[in-house]
Amino acid sequence: MFVAMPRRHLLLLLVAFGVSLAVRWPLLNRPLSGHHELCTALVLIALHNWQHDGFLAHHGAPAITVTGPADLIPRGYTDAPALNDGVLYYLSHPPLAFDLPHALFTVTGAAPSALCLQLFNLVFHLTTAIGLYLIVRVVQRKGPAPLFAALLYLFMPAPLWFHGNAYMSDMFVQNAWVWHVLVALRALKSAQGLSWTMATWCGTTLFLTALISWPGVWAGIALVMLALWQWRKLHDPARLRLVAAAIAGIGLALAFTAWRWLQVVDVHALLAYFTGRYAERSGTGIHGAKDILAAIALNYRINWLPLALPLIVFAWKMRGIRSSMHGLMLFTLLTALPSLLEHAFLLDYTRHDFTALKAGLLLCGLGGLGLSALHARWSWAALAASCVAGVLYFCRTNPPLQVDDARFTWQMEQGRSIANEARTDEMVFTLGFTPEPQVQWYAKRTLFRVDDAERARELLDASGNRKGIVFRETTQGMIHERITAE
Repeated sequence: MFVAMPRRHLLLLLVAFGVSLAVRWPLLNRPLSGHHELCTALVLIALHNWQHDGFLAHHGAPAITVTGPADLIPRGYTDAPALNDGVLYYLSHPPLAFDLPHALFTVTGAAPSALCLQLFNLVFHLTTAIGLYLIVRVVQRKGPAPLFAALLYLFMPAPLWFHGNAYMSDMFVQNAWVWHVLVALRALKSAQGLSWTMATWCGTTLFLTALISWPGVWAGIALVMLALWQWRKLHDPARLRLVAAAIAGIGLALAFTAWRWLQVVDVHALLAYFTGRYAERSGTGIHGAKDILAAIALNYRINWLPLALPLIVFAWKMRGIRSSMHGLMLFTLLTALPSLLEHAFLLDYTRHDFTALKAGLLLCGLGGLGLSALHARWSWAALAASCVAGVLYFCRTNPPLQVDDARFTWQMEQGRSIANEARTDEMVFTLGFTPEPQVQWYAKRTLFRVDDAERARELLDASGNRKGIVFRETTQGMIHERITAE
């Protein structure tokens, strides 16, 4: 099914990946702070709870609050539908992006840590670049376009960050989706009869993609649309096998996810959870759409601006690119439709800049095809300039020489201060401020936001705990006082 990669190209990709690691090395294992490292912290909290309490104790659901007696959420603090027995669960995504690092930590005996999770994430940057190489090689069998596309993907700002420091299901999904695009492209491009084996590969990769995050659903819809279009155009009933495979892959992933989450909440709570999240993320109506679209444009500039030259060259040389236009169109649709569907149905959600990562397969693929149409000397020069620009722009957004700056350490310092001061039998309250997950990760405690000391005492009474500690932010730092239930 797959075309072998020349050893010279593989060696170049490995060397380039090593350079990309060197670029990011100063940023690894720094205190978790901004630019979506709260997502990394959230995953680490869930992995810590699984390792500390046992995976089965939480029925395989990501617990994002701590389970000590003074950490359980009392009745009346929140009406969140994902609350069960005083523990709050994160059910926004299917479970596979949590399961895989948990399995790694379990097998190796390592404790969940930011560095280990980041290194785990980095490995998949290489595999995704290789997957993109193979995809572009389906479109253009000869020439350097596959290598150029993979190298661009290794050095653009979005992959450098979201395959590194920041980790969450909706970023990690890229690593499975790339392989689905590869097998789906080969299946749709095949002029011969489409076998059940190939359809099964499509369904399996779609199942894995959807088991990581919801873009798998968008990818499945795209596959169904293209398969039905080919069935009608070619009068080939074998194309309907792809429709069946897509429905089976997505259906199984959604059913498995629902089964996992229904171990900790009931059906009504799960429906309330997802309808609430959809209402929050969809951005229904036109109010604020202008601001959302401006944020999306900014995200694409921050993450993909260094691809401007390769994409301009592609537009200039498109007619002369020596590739199957049928294959190019299928590649474009397979990679563009899921992103467009996400923008259409989850507009407010796509203001997060990590959602722009999904455009990387399309943009780097087209950029590689464009550069390959130039004379060899000019193509390599343009590639080098684009990759250097990508690294420089990445460093501008994520400055590596400021890892000890207070902007990067204050959340860790807050968390460790709480961990040092709070006793295990004390509920921990934050007066007038809501700490980010980074603070909770370093504190290893559930942090209850209150607006006055009276509310803190009410929560003590509701929980059955007698002691609490209240932290308050001042211009000189955090101060605390201990309270007891009345």
